[in-house]
Amino acid sequence: MGTAEQIKARIEELEAELSYHKTQSDTLKIAINGSFGKLGSKYSALYAPDLLIQTTVTGQLALLMLIERLHLAGVRVISANTDGIVLHHTKAKQPGIDAIMWDWMLDTSYTLERTDYRAIASRDVNNYIAVKLDGSTKGKGCFASGGLQKNPDQPIIYEAVAEYIAKGTPIAKTITECTDICKFCTVRRVKGGAVWRGEKLGKAVRFYLSTSAASDECIHYATNSNRVPKSAGAKPLMDLPDRFPDDVDYHAYLVAAEKLLCEVGYRHA
Repeated sequence: MGTAEQIKARIEELEAELSYHKTQSDTLKIAINGSFGKLGSKYSALYAPDLLIQTTVTGQLALLMLIERLHLAGVRVISANTDGIVLHHTKAKQPGIDAIMWDWMLDTSYTLERTDYRAIASRDVNNYIAVKLDGSTKGKGCFASGGLQKNPDQPIIYEAVAEYIAKGTPIAKTITECTDICKFCTVRRVKGGAVWRGEKLGKAVRFYLSTSAASDECIHYATNSNRVPKSAGAKPLMDLPDRFPDDVDYHAYLVAAEKLLCEVGYRHA
């Protein structure tokens, strides 16, 4: 095997290894976050409010100290949450920022990781889409890729907005050219079961916005007839079809995507 082939083989090996570690990391993250949440539940064997406060407050106070130092140095901190901050500054300020962060790491024994963004659009601190320098994106909250942590909620809307922000792809193109019906669906857990047009659907309901359903027609709770959230104009899809439905209400998804685009501060050119 030549040198080029060896390098290519090694790269493929490293990519496979990184993919495996990401899956393992995501799995462990669910377990760790779940265990941490139980520290605040008095019904759990892990109940320990002192550890809960120690874990959250210490880190928050440390971040506030870093934010204060950056602010006094004239650096704009545009957002912050429990485990990170986002800065906006000129390249000329980078050496000073590096010095501040190095001193902070020495003072707190915490380690900072840095990611550079080309653009960032946020609905709030927990829901944002960021475009990295290489064009790849990082999403959090509603913009995060689907996983074990949450049920689908019309992911095509967030995908369309992300594609527009990152690559300028028209929202209509992303939505109308998608052939995966799962990306148009919302999944809801309905306590006591749900009903649509007199048909019982069960306690977990999958549905999509359909032109064959009236805009004011909803899926209802079987126990009290209350409306299932976000089910107006929706049609149940309890079994996935072999072919893409011909009654998907593209217009409704386009309107929702345009609304989300405005919420994150973007306007069409």
